[in-house]
Amino acid sequence: MRLNFLNKWLDGPLTLEGSCNLIMVEHHPVILEMLEQSKHQLEILLHSGKYHSTLLPQLSRRLFQINKEIGQYIRAEQEYFFPYLKKQSNQESACDEYILNTHLLETMQEKHDLFTKALHQQRKIVNNYMIKKDWDTDLKNYINHLFLLEKKIQSWMELERKKLYPYLIKTTRKHE
Repeated sequence: MRLNFLNKWLDGPLTLEGSCNLIMVEHHPVILEMLEQSKHQLEILLHSGKYHSTLLPQLSRRLFQINKEIGQYIRAEQEYFFPYLKKQSNQESACDEYILNTHLLETMQEKHDLFTKALHQQRKIVNNYMIKKDWDTDLKNYINHLFLLEKKIQSWMELERKKLYPYLIKTTRKHE
Protein backbone atom coordinates (compact mmCIF):
# COMPACT_ATOMS: atom_id res chain seq x y z
CA MET A 1 0.00 0.00 0.00
CA ARG A 2 2.70 2.49 1.01
CA LEU A 3 4.78 1.77 -2.09
CA ASN A 4 1.81 2.43 -4.35
CA PHE A 5 1.26 5.68 -2.49
CA LEU A 6 4.87 6.78 -3.07
CA ASN A 7 4.97 5.62 -6.69
CA LYS A 8 2.17 8.04 -7.45
CA TRP A 9 4.60 10.92 -6.88
CA LEU A 10 7.68 9.28 -8.31
CA ASP A 11 6.21 8.71 -11.78
CA GLY A 12 6.40 12.32 -12.88
CA PRO A 13 6.78 15.92 -11.83
CA LEU A 14 5.11 16.87 -8.59
CA THR A 15 2.11 19.13 -8.79
CA LEU A 16 1.48 21.73 -6.13
CA GLU A 17 -1.15 19.50 -4.52
CA GLY A 18 1.11 16.45 -4.81
CA SER A 19 3.96 18.37 -3.17
CA CYS A 20 1.73 19.36 -0.26
CA ASN A 21 0.56 15.76 0.13
CA LEU A 22 4.10 14.39 -0.05
CA ILE A 23 5.28 16.81 2.63
CA MET A 24 2.34 15.95 4.88
CA VAL A 25 2.84 12.20 4.46
CA GLU A 26 6.60 11.75 4.17
CA HIS A 27 8.12 14.70 6.02
CA HIS A 28 5.84 16.09 8.71
CA PRO A 29 5.15 12.83 10.60
CA VAL A 30 8.78 11.73 10.46
CA ILE A 31 10.07 15.10 11.68
CA LEU A 32 7.52 15.28 14.49
CA GLU A 33 8.37 11.73 15.56
CA MET A 34 12.11 12.43 15.44
CA LEU A 35 11.63 15.61 17.48
CA GLU A 36 9.67 13.68 20.09
CA GLN A 37 12.35 10.97 20.16
CA SER A 38 15.04 13.64 20.55
CA LYS A 39 13.23 15.16 23.49
CA HIS A 40 12.69 11.77 25.13
CA GLN A 41 16.29 10.63 24.59
CA LEU A 42 17.59 13.93 25.94
CA GLU A 43 15.49 13.60 29.10
CA ILE A 44 16.89 10.10 29.67
CA LEU A 45 20.46 11.32 29.18
CA LEU A 46 19.97 14.30 31.49
CA HIS A 47 18.30 12.22 34.22
CA SER A 48 21.11 9.67 34.14
CA GLY A 49 23.30 12.25 35.87
CA LYS A 50 26.31 11.47 33.70
CA TYR A 51 26.07 14.46 31.39
CA HIS A 52 25.38 17.58 33.47
CA SER A 53 28.78 19.08 32.71
CA THR A 54 28.57 18.34 28.99
CA LEU A 55 26.88 20.04 26.10
CA LEU A 56 23.46 18.56 26.94
CA PRO A 57 22.04 21.35 29.14
CA GLN A 58 22.79 23.92 26.44
CA LEU A 59 21.50 21.57 23.77
CA SER A 60 18.34 21.04 25.80
CA ARG A 61 17.38 24.72 25.48
CA ARG A 62 18.05 24.75 21.75
CA LEU A 63 16.16 21.52 21.13
CA PHE A 64 13.17 22.80 23.11
CA GLN A 65 13.06 25.89 20.87
CA ILE A 66 13.41 23.86 17.67
CA ASN A 67 10.76 21.39 18.81
CA LYS A 68 8.28 24.14 19.69
CA GLU A 69 8.84 26.26 16.56
CA ILE A 70 8.78 23.40 14.07
CA GLY A 71 5.81 21.72 15.74
CA GLN A 72 3.75 24.92 15.57
CA TYR A 73 4.76 25.57 11.98
CA ILE A 74 3.94 22.03 10.82
CA ARG A 75 0.49 22.33 12.40
CA ALA A 76 -0.02 25.66 10.59
CA GLU A 77 1.03 24.10 7.29
CA GLN A 78 -1.34 21.17 7.72
CA GLU A 79 -4.31 23.15 9.00
CA TYR A 80 -4.07 26.36 6.97
CA PHE A 81 -1.31 26.65 4.36
CA PHE A 82 -1.66 23.36 2.52
CA PRO A 83 -5.47 23.29 2.31
CA TYR A 84 -5.28 26.84 0.94
CA LEU A 85 -2.58 25.91 -1.60
CA LYS A 86 -4.41 22.75 -2.68
CA LYS A 87 -7.55 24.79 -3.30
CA GLN A 88 -5.57 27.34 -5.29
CA SER A 89 -3.84 24.72 -7.43
CA ASN A 90 -7.19 23.85 -9.00
CA GLN A 91 -8.14 27.38 -9.97
CA GLU A 92 -6.70 30.56 -11.42
CA SER A 93 -5.49 32.85 -8.66
CA ALA A 94 -7.43 36.04 -8.15
CA CYS A 95 -6.05 39.43 -7.20
CA ASP A 96 -7.34 39.17 -3.63
CA GLU A 97 -5.25 36.02 -3.18
CA TYR A 98 -2.12 38.02 -4.01
CA ILE A 99 -1.95 39.36 -0.46
CA LEU A 100 -2.38 35.89 1.05
CA ASN A 101 0.24 34.40 -1.27
CA THR A 102 2.69 37.19 -0.46
CA HIS A 103 2.12 36.70 3.26
CA LEU A 104 2.42 32.92 2.95
CA LEU A 105 5.67 33.16 0.99
CA GLU A 106 7.16 35.64 3.47
CA THR A 107 6.08 33.48 6.41
CA MET A 108 7.59 30.34 4.87
CA GLN A 109 10.86 32.13 4.11
CA GLU A 110 11.06 33.63 7.61
CA LYS A 111 10.36 30.29 9.29
CA HIS A 112 12.83 28.44 7.09
CA ASP A 113 15.47 31.05 7.95
CA LEU A 114 14.65 30.67 11.65
CA PHE A 115 14.90 26.87 11.45
CA THR A 116 18.17 27.06 9.52
CA LYS A 117 19.67 29.37 12.17
CA ALA A 118 18.45 27.16 15.02
CA LEU A 119 19.90 24.06 13.34
CA HIS A 120 23.17 25.90 12.75
CA GLN A 121 23.31 26.79 16.46
CA GLN A 122 22.54 23.18 17.36
CA ARG A 123 25.30 22.03 15.01
CA LYS A 124 27.69 24.47 16.68
CA ILE A 125 26.79 23.18 20.16
CA VAL A 126 27.55 19.59 19.14
CA ASN A 127 30.72 20.55 17.25
CA ASN A 128 29.39 19.63 13.80
CA TYR A 129 28.20 16.27 15.13
CA MET A 130 31.78 15.14 15.68
CA ILE A 131 31.58 12.27 18.13
CA LYS A 132 34.35 11.92 20.70
CA LYS A 133 35.91 8.55 21.39
CA ASP A 134 35.34 8.76 25.14
CA TRP A 135 31.57 9.27 24.83
CA ASP A 136 29.40 6.31 25.72
CA THR A 137 27.10 4.62 23.22
CA ASP A 138 23.95 6.44 24.37
CA LEU A 139 25.46 9.87 23.82
CA LYS A 140 26.96 8.85 20.47
CA ASN A 141 23.59 7.51 19.32
CA TYR A 142 21.88 10.70 20.45
CA ILE A 143 24.27 12.93 18.51
CA ASN A 144 23.79 10.71 15.46
CA HIS A 145 20.01 11.03 15.88
CA LEU A 146 20.31 14.84 15.94
CA PHE A 147 22.33 14.71 12.73
CA LEU A 148 19.63 12.62 11.02
CA LEU A 149 16.94 14.99 12.33
CA GLU A 150 18.79 17.96 10.87
CA LYS A 151 19.07 16.23 7.50
CA LYS A 152 15.34 15.41 7.47
CA ILE A 153 14.41 19.01 8.32
CA GLN A 154 16.74 20.30 5.61
CA SER A 155 15.20 17.89 3.10
CA TRP A 156 11.70 19.11 4.01
CA MET A 157 12.68 22.78 3.65
CA GLU A 158 14.43 22.09 0.34
CA LEU A 159 11.33 20.39 -1.06
CA GLU A 160 9.25 23.41 -0.06
CA ARG A 161 11.79 25.78 -1.63
CA LYS A 162 11.78 23.83 -4.89
CA LYS A 163 8.06 23.03 -5.15
CA LEU A 164 6.08 25.62 -3.17
CA TYR A 165 8.14 28.82 -3.41
CA PRO A 166 8.05 28.94 -7.24
CA TYR A 167 4.25 28.75 -7.26
CA LEU A 168 3.93 31.47 -4.63
CA ILE A 169 6.50 33.68 -6.36
CA LYS A 170 4.74 33.24 -9.70
CA THR A 171 1.33 34.15 -8.28
CA THR A 172 2.63 37.18 -6.40
CA ARG A 173 4.47 38.53 -9.45
CA LYS A 174 1.45 37.98 -11.67
CA HIS A 175 -0.46 40.67 -9.75
CA GLU A 176 2.33 43.23 -9.24
